[in-house]
Amino acid sequence: MRSEQRPHERRRGWLKNGNLPGDLPKTPRCGAKTRRGTLCKCPAMANGRCRLHGGLSTGPKTAEGIERIRRAVTTHGRYSKAAKNYRRDLRTLLQEARTLLNQIHEVR
Repeated sequence: MRSEQRPHERRRGWLKNGNLPGDLPKTPRCGAKTRRGTLCKCPAMANGRCRLHGGLSTGPKTAEGIERIRRAVTTHGRYSKAAKNYRRDLRTLLQEARTLLNQIHEVR
């Protein structure tokens, strides 16, 4: 047990979401309109909104990120450029085959 009994200092650690340490009541507030119609009272991040009202993602910036998102949202590939080209070539081949068969039937 400690020999001297003194009150400990009030600890003020780092706040979440980029807020500086200090008095929590003095931090800037989000101020977004809630579903209730009042202003949000959560501490704001650097963009001025809280973690709940921070806004939509700005999306991927790199080519790798864009490709990763493109692959993630492709569900079947029916309308991809490669699939459309394949179907176009197949239609052309079938039309040529029908034309050739009609010519053969006319000769008989």
